[in-house]
Amino acid sequence: MMAPSKKKEESFAMTVGSSYHVRSADARDRPLETRGKLRGYASIGQETAIVMELDETYGEHKGRLRFIPLNVIMSVDVVKAVEKPEDKGKDQPESVYFG
Repeated sequence: MMAPSKKKEESFAMTVGSSYHVRSADARDRPLETRGKLRGYASIGQETAIVMELDETYGEHKGRLRFIPLNVIMSVDVVKAVEKPEDKGKDQPESVYFG
């Protein structure tokens, strides 16, 4: 009997330029839904946030930036992924550190 093959473990990361549908906690009964492209990461005081550029579903607010603190994110759906660049430059940080 052959031993089961081990699949290579995959790691996933949100990629700048990819489109996402993010659900985050809101003060109301339902989550705040955000659709758009990930522009990067930012700090808000001691917290880290993702920065989303709102898409065309927001009408006149298309292109507006929304900061979503990581601690309120409930789920993230990948709508359209772009390839992660091989060259690790300023545009694609591997991790975020604010200290």
